Amino acid sequence: MKNIWTCFLLLPFCLSANGQCDPYFETPFSIRNANYNISLSLDHEAKKIAARETLTWTNTSPDTLHEIRFYMYLNSFKNSESTFLKGTNSIFGRPITDRRAEEWGWINIDSIGREGGAELTSGLRYIQPDDGNEMDQSVLQVPLDQPLMPGATVVLHMKFTAKMPRIIARAGYSKDDYFLFVHWFPQAGVYQVNMDGKWGWNCHQFNRRTEFFADFGVYDVEITASEHLVLGASGCMVEEHENNNGTITRRYHVEDVIDFAWTAYPYFEEHVARWENVRIRLLIPPEHCMMAERYIGAIKHSLAYLTEHVGPYPYPTITIVDPPLHALNSGLMEYPTLITAGTFYHTPLGLHNSEALAAHEFSHQYFMAMVASNEKEEAWLDEGFVTFFEDRIVDHAYGKKKSLVNIFGYHFDSRERTRHEYTGLPNPKVGIIARPSWEFMEARKGLIYAKTATSFQTMQNLVGEEVMDKIIKTYFERWKFKHPKAPDFFAVLHEVATKELGKEMGNMIYNIFRECIYTTDICDYKVGHIYNGNILAPYGVFDKNGVADEYKKAGTITGTRSEVVCYRIGEMIFPLDVEIVFDDGSSIIEKWDGVARRKSFNYEGHKKIISAHIDPQQKIWLDQDLNNNSLTIKPKRSPLAKYAAKAIFWVQNAMQAVGFLM
Repeated sequence: MKNIWTCFLLLPFCLSANGQCDPYFETPFSIRNANYNISLSLDHEAKKIAARETLTWTNTSPDTLHEIRFYMYLNSFKNSESTFLKGTNSIFGRPITDRRAEEWGWINIDSIGREGGAELTSGLRYIQPDDGNEMDQSVLQVPLDQPLMPGATVVLHMKFTAKMPRIIARAGYSKDDYFLFVHWFPQAGVYQVNMDGKWGWNCHQFNRRTEFFADFGVYDVEITASEHLVLGASGCMVEEHENNNGTITRRYHVEDVIDFAWTAYPYFEEHVARWENVRIRLLIPPEHCMMAERYIGAIKHSLAYLTEHVGPYPYPTITIVDPPLHALNSGLMEYPTLITAGTFYHTPLGLHNSEALAAHEFSHQYFMAMVASNEKEEAWLDEGFVTFFEDRIVDHAYGKKKSLVNIFGYHFDSRERTRHEYTGLPNPKVGIIARPSWEFMEARKGLIYAKTATSFQTMQNLVGEEVMDKIIKTYFERWKFKHPKAPDFFAVLHEVATKELGKEMGNMIYNIFRECIYTTDICDYKVGHIYNGNILAPYGVFDKNGVADEYKKAGTITGTRSEVVCYRIGEMIFPLDVEIVFDDGSSIIEKWDGVARRKSFNYEGHKKIISAHIDPQQKIWLDQDLNNNSLTIKPKRSPLAKYAAKAIFWVQNAMQAVGFLM
């Protein structure tokens, strides 16, 4: 009876835990070799947490191990000499030179021991496997007191303390007791086969240009915090009770994920919705609440679209956190079953940038969270896929050619924005995509995100959406929860493309995409010139009776000789259509293998060429300059008139605004 009354009093929670958000899977999706039980207390005034952690970690390798390595990300915000901060005075345009002592952050393991074994605390040592920076404390080596055999499991119990920084990049606190706890606890690195086929620790230092990589497991996290704070976290809340000291303890559970994130803020407003069996929870400050329906709509559309075109979303929940403006640099990031977005007060209805960002971060649930490729070493396997699907999702939701901006007659879509981020680079040949993120000194987003997505879009244009979806679905189904590498994707690409399109076309698509990822080659085709000339009847002196005794005067026109000259400027080769339009309104499509550096198309008859267009359907989105793909000798005036009218409109309004202010 007591249990019945307890559930009645906590009815909203009981429904959430037992019906609306059940985090327990009957059958595991992953091997679950890194499992965490964490219990912590948050001191919101001191910006500190004191925690106990139990890690249950299984050695899935054939090696006997004598140590475990841990990510200690918060130490990257300890001082200016960490690898993350070294060499910069500002992050996201905000200075870090004016910080007081209490505004820096750190994490420390106070004690650690092996269950049934010795204390290990005295052997802890920070190591720097990537750059040798002795001041960096983002990777911790924990020697074991006895060898860990292949297939064996070790249980480590530890106590740790973490001081949150005033937000520098994502993790930390801002004013009014806003907190985002991400990469906030000692987390085991990954022991796996590297690119050379050798087993070893994959536990890189925290670099400004890298993101995150960890093993799958079950997380059970108990958070005790002040009752004035609204909390959100990965997974589902499965238990809640009030304490007698002004705090509430909440326990969250999530399975088959690679990380756990949570947030706290007293002014969050909660909006809850459902899509099929998924509970959508939005935490948003009141000044942004006009975006609530738009955010939830974007997530519902993303769920439906990705379920159809990639695979089912297995988790029972997704939480969207929209930070207040003063904490915006904690936003726009992805964590398992929890994403952070970002917006401004009263964003116009015709601007869908916030919805696009939400779709982007949610798409990470598939490629960062479920497929879980290595974001540090092969970021394109996550960010490139995600950007490609962000573009598809928002274009489908809000309409092509207007999905991002549709205001005052001006409009463009997400795919166009992505393509421009790549083709607009000052030097699109600055480096290849397939390299570790820490090697990118520039153009990281333009290459990893935009070039990869534009390459995918080009591939889809060539093979069709149905075949493209078969490639992605096969890859996702085969490699979800398994940490695939680039060769695994390319094997699927070649297999499916060859099966669906035939050997020749399949090999071509495979080779083109490899060229996109592994070389700096660019694509650029150009219509060089159009020539129309008269064909004259023969003239001059001709033999009639065996001698030059017949004179024919020049000037008789018998037809037209026309030529279009096209050039391949870039290194990449694509089979192309070239549309030729004549002055009588007729047109012809010529097939060009795209190989020659110079290609001419010649015609004789009674028609003149007025325009030529390489790739008229614009399948080759990788082409650096679409403007030089066409040439006309009879320009249309209507577009010029339209843009002139728009220019006059904006000039007029600007002058009126200036006049009003004066």
